[in-house]
Amino acid sequence: MTGKTLAQRALRRNLNATLVVGFFQVFLVIMPVAVPFFQSKGLSMQEVFSLQALFALIVLITEVPSGYVADLFGRKRTLLIGAAFCGVGHSLLLLADGFWGLAMFEAALAIGHSLVSGADIALLYDTELALGRGEEEQRQVVGRLYSVRTVSEGVAGLVCSVLLLWSMDLAVLVQAVIGWLPLLVTFALVEPPGERLGELGHRANMARICRYLMTHSAVLRLAFLALCVWALTTFYAVWLLQKLWQEQGLGLSHFGYLWAALSLVAAVAGRWAHKAEAAMGSTGLLLFIGLAPAVGYLGLDTFGIVGGFIASTTFWVSRGLGLVVLRDALNRRIPSEFRATANSLASFGFRGAFVITGPFVGYVFDLWGMSVTLTLLAVVTLVIFAGLIVPLVVAVRTQQREVAQAVVVPDAPAT
Repeated sequence: MTGKTLAQRALRRNLNATLVVGFFQVFLVIMPVAVPFFQSKGLSMQEVFSLQALFALIVLITEVPSGYVADLFGRKRTLLIGAAFCGVGHSLLLLADGFWGLAMFEAALAIGHSLVSGADIALLYDTELALGRGEEEQRQVVGRLYSVRTVSEGVAGLVCSVLLLWSMDLAVLVQAVIGWLPLLVTFALVEPPGERLGELGHRANMARICRYLMTHSAVLRLAFLALCVWALTTFYAVWLLQKLWQEQGLGLSHFGYLWAALSLVAAVAGRWAHKAEAAMGSTGLLLFIGLAPAVGYLGLDTFGIVGGFIASTTFWVSRGLGLVVLRDALNRRIPSEFRATANSLASFGFRGAFVITGPFVGYVFDLWGMSVTLTLLAVVTLVIFAGLIVPLVVAVRTQQREVAQAVVVPDAPAT
């Protein structure tokens, strides 16, 4: 067997191994009951949101440097270090008590997340390119990874329901063990060939990347900003929904399978995001993901348990569709040499927005309750829709017209 054939086999192994790493990285058994778990450790809702803001702040600080390191020194090395931090973080959960104990757990997890985020997608895209896959197969990278992660969240939810029949402590123990599995699988990865950042200097490299994101095209710029800001419109539902279920009188044993059902909805939406875009058109899909979260927030506290659960699916559907399509739009428009950094910058923007707004949302909840918080989030979602999604729709339609004109007039300059 030739060296080239062995290299091809190793690269093909990347495609499955990276998905397995993604599966276990987000296999969070305690996620469906995270809010009750944190409150059992003495935290208020403001402290719960502050804890998540701390997580976001640490990711904010480490996200871009970690993506930059992946572009400079390799995706596999970065993934190995990130997986090790995640394993340590989940083990700390066994000892965590009170705000600062849980803060140590969140800190280790945040560093691990920032190292993995961006490097995994970059490794997948580079592997597809090295294998000579077509554009359509490359476009499926984000959808596959997102679907695997959301299926993982769903399976973890079912496992959570079973473990809670015994105790919360058992769920925490299982979480600590599973937290080390991504590290074991990461050793099976190989570094794909690809361009690396040049020796212009760190400041010059970062300036070049940011300039490219902001000036290459209106679609790229607005897709990047949407990943930073629009993603918040569905993220808050993740943390408010568990509290809503508590207020509606649902027992903790129901949280797991309900979470699993929502994760399955998100997985299906993410897996078929590009088919949905083809059926609805880019404009229709963007309008849907922009408006659906506002409808969801208004419906959560209006229709009772069953109606509220149906309303909650809007967040998972729009998140599945939106994150896959927007992240693919970003990755298809940036060079391989700084793909990990660009993805990390998008996560950096999202975490920064959450750091600024998270404690405020928790404060509003503690002061005025669920109904006011949900109404406020619906209004903010509509503001984001008008200020960001609508301009993105205009940019996409403008680009489509320019492409159509270029096809009709072959001598026209390429866009």
